[in-house]
Amino acid sequence: MKSSKIWFLIAFLTVIIAFDISDLYTDVTLHAEVDHLYVEAFMILVTALVIIYLILQVVRQRTAVAGLEKELQESKQLLQEQKSQMQEARKEYSEVIRKQFDEWSLTGSEIDTAYLLLKGLSFNEIAEVRGIKEKSVRQQASQIYQKANLPGRHAFAAWFFEDFMG
Repeated sequence: MKSSKIWFLIAFLTVIIAFDISDLYTDVTLHAEVDHLYVEAFMILVTALVIIYLILQVVRQRTAVAGLEKELQESKQLLQEQKSQMQEARKEYSEVIRKQFDEWSLTGSEIDTAYLLLKGLSFNEIAEVRGIKEKSVRQQASQIYQKANLPGRHAFAAWFFEDFMG
């Protein structure tokens, strides 16, 4: 049940209690039968207990919502921090890769091909992306592997990732 509906119900029950108390007072002043007074007093008590229960439910719900909102905010902040850390790590790793390409003396075309190889593109896909023939990509890949002193594509990719494997 939504909070606004609960507050409406609480207000409605409060009005009922006010009328019941007024009626009980009138009955007492008119010396009504004791059984009738007990029934009215019991109804007032039950209604008051229902109101108290509903108020406690609203308080519990608001406390729970506040806790969830705080947890959500903390999660968003943590996620943002992790994104920033990942961007920084990605930037640093890109710099490490770039320095290694320079150390191997790769040409500009070879560097373009090397990045696409590391991303896992096939020779055909690299040729399409770069707008060159697949044969040229294969030749550049061979030159990259030779300059890096590596036997092939898998060893080339593994060279950059083996430090992460612990």
